[in-house]
Amino acid sequence: MNALTRRRFVGGALASAALFSLAACGLNDDDATETPTSRTVDTAQGQISVPVSPSRVVSIDYFTAIFLIELGLTPVGGIDYSWVDASTMFPAYVEPLKALTDIGQITSTDIEQVVTLNPDLILGPTPGSRYDNSKGAIERLASVAPVASVDFGQSGDWRDPFRQTANFVNRLEQLTPLKESYEAAIASTKDTHADVLANTVVTVIDYSMDGQFAIDLPKSGVGVVLADLGVHFGAASVDDGTNSRSLSIERLSEIGDSDLILFRSDSDGNPISGLEDVFTMDAWKSLNAVQTGQVYPAAWIDLCTYRWAELAISEFARILDQHTSAEV
Repeated sequence: MNALTRRRFVGGALASAALFSLAACGLNDDDATETPTSRTVDTAQGQISVPVSPSRVVSIDYFTAIFLIELGLTPVGGIDYSWVDASTMFPAYVEPLKALTDIGQITSTDIEQVVTLNPDLILGPTPGSRYDNSKGAIERLASVAPVASVDFGQSGDWRDPFRQTANFVNRLEQLTPLKESYEAAIASTKDTHADVLANTVVTVIDYSMDGQFAIDLPKSGVGVVLADLGVHFGAASVDDGTNSRSLSIERLSEIGDSDLILFRSDSDGNPISGLEDVFTMDAWKSLNAVQTGQVYPAAWIDLCTYRWAELAISEFARILDQHTSAEV
């Protein structure tokens, strides 16, 4: 190799080495800015750090597992859902819920079972709240994984708890189209049935037990949907910010102002939860809505998600159509 060739070779090698060194420095600079694996969220108990993309979530309450399934994130563990079926549960949730690893009853969380699931996030109700059924579980689980407590408030309004849950698992983006579709269904139904909604008084009866019967109020799970539709509730269903109101059977006449009554039923339209006994009473038979045949089953009373609510809207729209036909 002559001197000129040798100089060219060495110079080229040095230049290449310098470029490589600069490139390497640039790569190292990029590597120094790592993608965060955690984020801070606000909960009912204050701010906590949660995974950016949780993948092993455990739910110790009834609702959050359903919320997660609706958001496309199946939890690794949940309460015993072996009893659910399509007679009262939104059909798409039945099998995923039944397949969850059982972490105990809603009133007694199996802490050891939760530990074996190696969760990266645990969801449950605010300690001491009306939905805190497994007393002390939230506090004990705080040493196992980050615990995001959901504030369910004092009513059956599931919309904000659903939003909180979506935020905790970083899935607000998945929640948005569900909410928008629901709002579109509300707007369409209100427009199509404006006249009958404006002139119909509605009462929802939920169950009967020990000489009492329960009325679902505008802040119940189904009540918030009916309220969004602009339904006029009966006088006995006045909104007091809670889920339901109990009345003695002797006070059945207080729902006598109802033009239309919905009752808890199974998927075949049969009354359940003690209502079958109420329907045999003379006081029931004397109600205006009963005498005019304006009593309808509702298998969707327990709804707590937007798709489930859309099913209820469709069913209620059909009921309004039947009610209108009966008036003609």
